[in-house]
Amino acid sequence: MILPKGYRSPELAFAVEETDERGESLGQLGAFFSLHAAEACLSRLESEGFTNLHINMIPIHTRLDDWEFDR
Repeated sequence: MILPKGYRSPELAFAVEETDERGESLGQLGAFFSLHAAEACLSRLESEGFTNLHINMIPIHTRLDDWEFDR
């Protein structure tokens, strides 16, 4: 496997999102660079009465070439 020149693996972000009863996204309530922080946010929001929450892992590329390679 030949990596593109200057290739960097994507960073990961963890977004806490709310969905409706059909699973459609209603929006992002917070995003973090650690799963631990996202889980803490999700727990806090659930204790405040939010429901239908999940954590979405989002890879973030710094270059289009890296994204193309990872597709």
